Amino acid sequence: MSILKLKLDQDQLVEDFFDSTHLIGIVSTARDYQVCWQINRHLFCDFRVNNSLEIRLTKSNRSFHFTVFEFLEPTNSVSHYLYNNHCQAEFLLPELKNIDYLWMVKGDYYQLQDVRKLIEQLRGVGVVQLVSLLDIREIKNKMNLIF
Repeated sequence: MSILKLKLDQDQLVEDFFDSTHLIGIVSTARDYQVCWQINRHLFCDFRVNNSLEIRLTKSNRSFHFTVFEFLEPTNSVSHYLYNNHCQAEFLLPELKNIDYLWMVKGDYYQLQDVRKLIEQLRGVGVVQLVSLLDIREIKNKMNLIF
């Protein structure tokens, strides 16, 4: 009897996960729950922490937990995720150390012009200092965003 070994195609996994996805970088000195509260209030979202999506990374025998907030738009089949990019002195995406939060928009409904409009609305949120559209193709540690 032969044993069949299956190998996970990480490139395909990453490609599938980030299909129809936009990523926004947010700079804010406020705590994650404060940022979500302000976004919910000003942009009429409903971000809530989702502990089952929390991302755990282990570095140097230490474990780091990155909070993920979730907001689902059932009428548009769009999912929004707000990742905390910092945990103690570690980063979910080390190549983006100047970014505090990452807002991922997943779904076919949002086109680039819709995301740009969202970015303009985010700039009006008091606790947000800087907002920018990120190019997912330029992110080295994309696997860290996959839950």
